[in-house]
Amino acid sequence: MSEEIKFIVGELNKPPYSRNYNLISFDSLNAESLLQVLNDVFAEIDSKNKLDIREEEPEQMAVRMLGMLRILKYRPPDEAMNNFRQGLVSGDKHVIYPILMWLLQRMDELKKRAYLAKYLVKLDVPAEMLGDADVADVHVKYEELIDQFKSVHREYEALRTSGFSTAELRRDITAMEEERDLVLRRIERMKQKVEGTPNSDAMLTSARGMRQEREKQKEMVQQKTNLQAASQLLEQRISRLQAQLKDIRKAGIGTTPEGLLQRLEEDMNVNSYIVKEKLPKEVAVRQRLVETLQRVAAQPAMGQQEIDQVNKQIQVLNSEINNLNEARMKEVEEDESPESKVGKLSFFRQNAAIITRKKEQTAEKLNELRSEITNYQEEMREKQDQLKQFSGEQVLRGEEFKRYVNKLRGKSSVYKMKRAELSDLRAEYGILSRTEEILKAKDAQLLEQLNAMEAQMGVSGFHETQESMEKVSSMKATIDARKGETLEEMSGMVMDLNKKIAERKAHLAPIIKELRPLRQKMQDLTVDYNEKKHSYDSVAAGLDSNMAKLEQEVKGLRDEVIKSETQFQLQAAEKEILSFKQQQASEEIKLYLSNDPQDKKKSLREQLVTNIAEQERLGRLLREDQKAVKDLVQTSAKQLGMWRDVVKLLEVKRKCLEAARSGMGVMTRSIGGEALVLT
Repeated sequence: MSEEIKFIVGELNKPPYSRNYNLISFDSLNAESLLQVLNDVFAEIDSKNKLDIREEEPEQMAVRMLGMLRILKYRPPDEAMNNFRQGLVSGDKHVIYPILMWLLQRMDELKKRAYLAKYLVKLDVPAEMLGDADVADVHVKYEELIDQFKSVHREYEALRTSGFSTAELRRDITAMEEERDLVLRRIERMKQKVEGTPNSDAMLTSARGMRQEREKQKEMVQQKTNLQAASQLLEQRISRLQAQLKDIRKAGIGTTPEGLLQRLEEDMNVNSYIVKEKLPKEVAVRQRLVETLQRVAAQPAMGQQEIDQVNKQIQVLNSEINNLNEARMKEVEEDESPESKVGKLSFFRQNAAIITRKKEQTAEKLNELRSEITNYQEEMREKQDQLKQFSGEQVLRGEEFKRYVNKLRGKSSVYKMKRAELSDLRAEYGILSRTEEILKAKDAQLLEQLNAMEAQMGVSGFHETQESMEKVSSMKATIDARKGETLEEMSGMVMDLNKKIAERKAHLAPIIKELRPLRQKMQDLTVDYNEKKHSYDSVAAGLDSNMAKLEQEVKGLRDEVIKSETQFQLQAAEKEILSFKQQQASEEIKLYLSNDPQDKKKSLREQLVTNIAEQERLGRLLREDQKAVKDLVQTSAKQLGMWRDVVKLLEVKRKCLEAARSGMGVMTRSIGGEALVLT
């Protein structure tokens, strides 16, 4: 922990913070000051966090800081995972110190990440809103712009880190021009040497033709490779399109226009239920909650006596509500008979409640499935982007394909030019290397002739000895010249140094005389300063510790006050709700006990009785319809049985008729046989 604090204090004392902290003063900062330091570091990373936390609500501050840490991809330690949010809001130094350490270690990287987060963190659009065509188109364009920003930023980073500069390019161009001039001079020399050889033109023509044929051969090989690669890409594309066609055909098996219409009707019914029933209920619940909280916030503070009175009223009202519920349950149990109308309506109410609950659960499940589909589609897009980055596979269409073809043509023309230049240089290199070999052979022959002549004259080795003597003499002259120059330079340097030393001594002599008493005075003052600094540090440490204790006590008392105020506001809200219910119950009792029939019609009891009577009437109508349907079913069943019997009877008659016809044929054949025997 001490090394961590040292690093944090050292970084905060540097610009742009310049806080002038020491270990004691920084460790004794209160929670609010520590959170302000953390916020200043966030502001250095992203300027939108530059504000005073005292002007911001604690919940908003916590949401903003947690969102910033999520964007920066900070992962808290495992032992602080449970209390991380609470520690961040309360300014716990065991939570703040690791965050500051992590931020200050990688400021440049985090600034870059915060800059990219402005453009790359995607907005969370609900699936219900994406069902709108305009919203979906805008969202698709938004994602395309994000992808375009990614590619542009990637190219910018590649250019920035490529290491090329204008000075280096100029040096390269200068070196290439020098090499070109050198090659041109060599070409001129080789032309001069070749001009005297016989059949030079024919040899050059043959060499040029051979070079051209080799270039054509290389071009043919390259074209063959390109065509093979293009054929492989086309085969892959054909296989991919065939797989897509197969999937589409599988999905289209068994589908009919009626089925598609039915599916669209189901989707329309689900969406209309969500829009017309589910969402208005949720909005009404949230509005009631907001109104309740606004009423609670608008009420003045209450004392302890008022809170006790409210608690007593709440207990009394709760007991009255329980008694009323028990009385209502008894009435329902007494009236619950097979002939009772209330008992029959309770069955339909339960079924309606169950169906409503199932519809809500199904709608929630549908929303979850839609969100999952959206997430899967997002993952699929990310995977496709990664695939494009790694493999570069992309289907070009229209103008993009034309631009790509023109670009390839330009590159191929440049490649051909460079390859022609390279082949010329290779041919020239071969000629120059051959010339070098010939010259070396001639040099060796001349050396052999010279050695032979020296042996004939009786002075063998004279040429080698002469060359070595010339080399030694030239080296000795060079070394002597360098020695003379070095001695002159050293003597001049010594004289200059002696002169400068004398001038400095003459200039510093009066200053040294004035400095001696000042040194003694400085030593005395240093001793006094160290003593006073030690006493100051001890007093400051004691004051800081006392200040920290007092701040902790103030913080605890403030938390207690906030907690008490929150409890008071909640109890006031409950009191208001109970008073409203009590008022509603008293009004209902007044209307019920009133002799005026108009007041009784306004009461909730009369309205419920009217609704029950209406539902009973509907139930009677439904039972009559059910009875008529049953009678019709019985009559239809009897008629169906009679028709089946008729069909069976006709079938039996048909079989009997066929059997009778077949029996008469057999009898006729047997009678004819007997007559033949008698004859």
